Amino acid sequence: MSRQTDVVIIGGGPTGLLLAGELAGAGVRTAVLERAPQPASTPKANGVVGRAAVELRRRKLLRATGLHVLRSPRYGFGPFELRLGLLRSPLHILPIPQRRLEQLLAQRAMRLGAEILRGHEALTLRQDDTGVTVRVRNGEGEADWGSRYLVGCDGAHSLVRKRLGIAFPGTTSSEISRLARVTIPANAISRRGALLEVRGIGPLLAFRQNRTEHGSVAIAPANALDRSAPDDLYIVAANEPRGTAEPADELDEAELRASFRRVLGAELPFTAAFAARSTVANSRLAERYRLGRVFLAGDAAHVFSAGGSALNTGLLDAIVLAEKLAAVLDGDMPEGKARDALLDAYQGERQPAAQRVLAHTRVQVALEARDENGAALRELFGELLADRGAGRRIAALIEG
Repeated sequence: MSRQTDVVIIGGGPTGLLLAGELAGAGVRTAVLERAPQPASTPKANGVVGRAAVELRRRKLLRATGLHVLRSPRYGFGPFELRLGLLRSPLHILPIPQRRLEQLLAQRAMRLGAEILRGHEALTLRQDDTGVTVRVRNGEGEADWGSRYLVGCDGAHSLVRKRLGIAFPGTTSSEISRLARVTIPANAISRRGALLEVRGIGPLLAFRQNRTEHGSVAIAPANALDRSAPDDLYIVAANEPRGTAEPADELDEAELRASFRRVLGAELPFTAAFAARSTVANSRLAERYRLGRVFLAGDAAHVFSAGGSALNTGLLDAIVLAEKLAAVLDGDMPEGKARDALLDAYQGERQPAAQRVLAHTRVQVALEARDENGAALRELFGELLADRGAGRRIAALIEG
């Protein structure tokens, strides 16, 4: 069998789902093909930081959810805290687990008429002057999906980007992060505002990188981001030199404990660990966002070495690309320079934005360097951030 639609989106993460909803709302026939049969249970991002949070609120995505977009009076930037002030802060934050965000975006997209098909894996694609055909495998066999345009929202290891032969230059971190959600009993930890007093370790700042001689540790109460989370659940991460270690989607609890022991010089007193994994940060940007009738968006187009920016950048990609594709497909704009100029404007707008995000996330990594250059940079940066206006200028960059 074969299927035909206006736009096929490969990848059912937040970027692909928002794009589907935007297109379907504009009357564009849209299908999302997602390889995974079910939404991932592994916790990923914990919120949307920046202008995308405001855009989601404008689309009434949060109505009746109890979720709210907030202005952040402070925000972590590398080892520093940007003090922004509550009334004048330019930085918006939507605390929401990624799985919940994907659920809301999928519901909106389907309500507006988009198809979301799970268990559908893209195998190959080809394009000509009239459209794109992608070969798809599901539980019943293989089929061809034809479309006017195709968008790869299939993550950092994007099949679409690789099939197009688009280069993805950048850097890979020399550190590895081991992350998990852990249970820490009330008698082993106490909270005093942003300060967490941990038994056997001492004070740690929540939502910050706590630097040690051997790396850094981040810790945050899960219910600060998800009100349904139990009081004793914490999100933790240990960062240390990578050596020969490779990232893994599943991490043994003993390895997780050993990593925290090396970084902290003491045991982190957790009694259980969930969704433990390890990651190595990359900082990369696709050389182009469009090749003919195929586009890249989200992590398929860019990945960043510091948190807080990936979702914002990808969701804004989706909004801008939807505007361009809907305009081209509305009334079937004829082939020609005007159509190409409109489609090329997507890269013209979004690639420079991603380059700015690469810049400020790479600066955050440089500020964490454990050498003399890093120490000098931190000393100078600390003096600059004494001016609250400088912090707000950085926050405006993060806002996007």
